[in-house]
Amino acid sequence: MKLVTAVVRTTSLARVVEALERLGTKGMTISEMKGLGEEIRLNNPYSIHDKIEIIVSDEVADAVVKTIIEHTRTGFAGDGIITVAPMDYAVKIRTGERIQ
Repeated sequence: MKLVTAVVRTTSLARVVEALERLGTKGMTISEMKGLGEEIRLNNPYSIHDKIEIIVSDEVADAVVKTIIEHTRTGFAGDGIITVAPMDYAVKIRTGERIQ
Protein backbone atom coordinates (compact mmCIF):
# COMPACT_ATOMS: atom_id res chain seq x y z
CA MET A 1 0.00 0.00 0.00
CA LYS A 2 1.02 3.58 -0.63
CA LEU A 3 -0.01 6.92 0.83
CA VAL A 4 -0.23 9.47 -1.97
CA THR A 5 -0.29 13.05 -0.68
CA ALA A 6 -0.84 15.90 -3.12
CA VAL A 7 -0.83 19.61 -2.36
CA VAL A 8 -2.73 21.27 -5.21
CA ARG A 9 -4.19 24.64 -6.14
CA THR A 10 -7.68 25.13 -4.74
CA THR A 11 -8.85 25.93 -8.28
CA SER A 12 -7.78 22.43 -9.41
CA LEU A 13 -9.41 20.50 -6.59
CA ALA A 14 -12.80 19.67 -8.17
CA ARG A 15 -11.20 18.51 -11.44
CA VAL A 16 -8.70 16.23 -9.76
CA VAL A 17 -11.25 14.74 -7.34
CA GLU A 18 -13.61 13.88 -10.23
CA ALA A 19 -10.75 12.32 -12.18
CA LEU A 20 -9.62 10.25 -9.19
CA GLU A 21 -13.19 9.02 -8.65
CA ARG A 22 -13.36 7.98 -12.34
CA LEU A 23 -10.07 6.13 -11.81
CA GLY A 24 -11.79 4.11 -9.09
CA THR A 25 -10.38 5.73 -5.98
CA LYS A 26 -12.72 4.74 -3.17
CA GLY A 27 -11.97 7.53 -0.70
CA MET A 28 -9.67 10.40 0.12
CA THR A 29 -9.08 13.03 2.76
CA ILE A 30 -9.05 16.68 1.69
CA SER A 31 -7.75 19.53 3.87
CA GLU A 32 -7.39 23.24 3.22
CA MET A 33 -3.94 24.49 4.12
CA LYS A 34 -1.66 27.50 4.09
CA GLY A 35 1.96 27.17 3.19
CA LEU A 36 5.18 28.64 1.92
CA GLY A 37 6.68 27.57 -1.35
CA GLU A 38 9.58 28.50 -3.58
CA GLU A 39 7.87 31.71 -4.63
CA ILE A 40 7.15 34.15 -1.80
CA ARG A 41 4.74 37.01 -2.45
CA LEU A 42 5.50 40.39 -0.92
CA ASN A 43 1.98 41.24 0.30
CA ASN A 44 0.85 37.76 1.31
CA PRO A 45 3.65 35.27 1.94
CA TYR A 46 1.27 32.34 2.48
CA SER A 47 -0.51 30.55 -0.31
CA ILE A 48 -3.73 28.62 0.22
CA HIS A 49 -3.82 25.15 -1.30
CA ASP A 50 -5.70 21.90 -0.71
CA LYS A 51 -4.07 18.68 0.45
CA ILE A 52 -5.41 15.37 -0.82
CA GLU A 53 -4.40 12.15 0.94
CA ILE A 54 -5.23 8.80 -0.65
CA ILE A 55 -4.36 5.27 0.41
CA VAL A 56 -3.98 3.05 -2.64
CA SER A 57 -2.53 -0.30 -3.64
CA ASP A 58 1.03 -0.37 -4.95
CA GLU A 59 -0.28 -1.23 -8.41
CA VAL A 60 -2.47 1.90 -8.64
CA ALA A 61 -0.09 4.48 -7.11
CA ASP A 62 1.58 5.52 -10.39
CA ALA A 63 -1.79 5.92 -12.14
CA VAL A 64 -3.03 8.10 -9.27
CA VAL A 65 0.07 10.32 -9.48
CA LYS A 66 -0.29 10.61 -13.26
CA THR A 67 -3.97 11.54 -12.93
CA ILE A 68 -3.22 14.23 -10.36
CA ILE A 69 -0.53 15.75 -12.58
CA GLU A 70 -2.78 15.68 -15.67
CA HIS A 71 -5.55 17.59 -13.88
CA THR A 72 -3.51 20.11 -11.89
CA ARG A 73 -0.46 21.15 -13.93
CA THR A 74 -0.54 24.74 -15.20
CA GLY A 75 3.20 25.16 -15.68
CA PHE A 76 3.36 28.07 -13.24
CA ALA A 77 4.90 28.27 -9.78
CA GLY A 78 2.46 27.07 -7.13
CA ASP A 79 1.11 24.03 -8.98
CA GLY A 80 1.89 21.95 -5.89
CA ILE A 81 3.73 18.77 -5.01
CA ILE A 82 2.98 15.05 -4.76
CA THR A 83 4.63 12.64 -2.35
CA VAL A 84 4.30 8.86 -2.28
CA ALA A 85 5.17 6.92 0.85
CA PRO A 86 4.91 3.23 1.76
CA MET A 87 2.23 2.24 4.29
CA ASP A 88 2.40 -0.88 6.37
CA TYR A 89 -1.33 -1.10 7.04
CA ALA A 90 -4.45 0.84 7.97
CA VAL A 91 -7.24 0.01 10.44
CA LYS A 92 -10.88 0.97 10.05
CA ILE A 93 -11.88 2.39 13.42
CA ARG A 94 -15.57 1.37 13.19
CA THR A 95 -14.94 -2.29 12.39
CA GLY A 96 -11.36 -2.83 13.55
CA GLU A 97 -10.65 -4.30 10.10
CA ARG A 98 -6.97 -4.24 9.20
CA ILE A 99 -6.29 -3.25 5.59
CA GLN A 100 -3.06 -4.25 3.88
